[in-house]
Amino acid sequence: MNISRRSTCGVLVLMLYFISPCSAQAEVSLTVSGICATTGSDLSKAEKTAFDDALYKAYLDLALRQVPASASVDLIQKIKGFIAGRGTQDIIQYQIISRSQQDNVLILNLDLKINDAPLKDWLKTHAFTTPLGLRPSLLLTITTRGPGPAERYEWWSSSTPKGYSPFETQLAARLRNAGENIIDVPQHISLPPASSDKTVTLASNLGASLLITGILTHKPSDATGLDSRLEISLIDVKMKRRITSSFISLKGTLDVKTMNELLITGVLDQIRSEIAKKVVVVTPVMREKGLCIEGIKDYETYDAIINAVRSLDTVAKISVSSIQGHSICHAIQIKGSLQDILDSLKQKKIAQADMLVEDNIASIRLLNP
Repeated sequence: MNISRRSTCGVLVLMLYFISPCSAQAEVSLTVSGICATTGSDLSKAEKTAFDDALYKAYLDLALRQVPASASVDLIQKIKGFIAGRGTQDIIQYQIISRSQQDNVLILNLDLKINDAPLKDWLKTHAFTTPLGLRPSLLLTITTRGPGPAERYEWWSSSTPKGYSPFETQLAARLRNAGENIIDVPQHISLPPASSDKTVTLASNLGASLLITGILTHKPSDATGLDSRLEISLIDVKMKRRITSSFISLKGTLDVKTMNELLITGVLDQIRSEIAKKVVVVTPVMREKGLCIEGIKDYETYDAIINAVRSLDTVAKISVSSIQGHSICHAIQIKGSLQDILDSLKQKKIAQADMLVEDNIASIRLLNP
């Protein structure tokens, strides 16, 4: 009787496992290496630095999988601040695979399991996941005066403009490098009528969402010095409304190009923080599909398949919808396609199986040798 009772409980526990919903866990596994220079015989400090280096690479690897190439430079510049704020709280599990020293360099190889949900939220909050084509398009119309008394540049004052001014070119390069969507100066334009919002009208005609406009003045302060002033504004083209304005003034014995870079550095973060508020965060649409596994003979194979599916970034939730004999069907919420999920399972080679997608249901029929 006792043996029979324990056996029944075992079956009951297994059935409860199958029936209970399987929410996708926000964890990912990866193997990374960290390095650090070693000094002296105490390796504890070097190992901590190598561990931090490995953790940085892990976060960067996970982030780069989710952002377009246009945002990678900006991501690399800002992700260190995110990592510093998280510490080790997102590490679910880690194991040191090996340690080695080569020419006063410590190499630490780690297996990591990380909760990547906070990273994904951070990426969306900073609009890193939005592709370049979906970011607001920007046009630059910044008047340049000097350093010579008669020098003045406004590309939009000609129907056949030659291109952005040297300052606008430098600013556009910095913005593009940070992942912003900059409109190039066209070869021919229809000049809008003279008015207080002439450049806003032009920006609208060229399809720009935002306009960066203002005045840059370079004046020689003495034989070798330069007095530079920049007044710059970010305009919402559709609303014809100023979003933000900045003013900066610098003096020094520097060439014009270097002074331009310093002025750009002084206003860039404020401008980009306002641009980020206009970026639409792209969130893939969740769809509910079906996933049926047939021919289940052992719990380990079933568990391996379900865990592999749950580990995919495109899978949000799995729950059992029905059990019939050796077949279990699931309701699955995904952001991609069922075929992508089956292709991923084929690569993992968990078990021999026939896999196919019909309508909104993916079927996995296990082949038992």
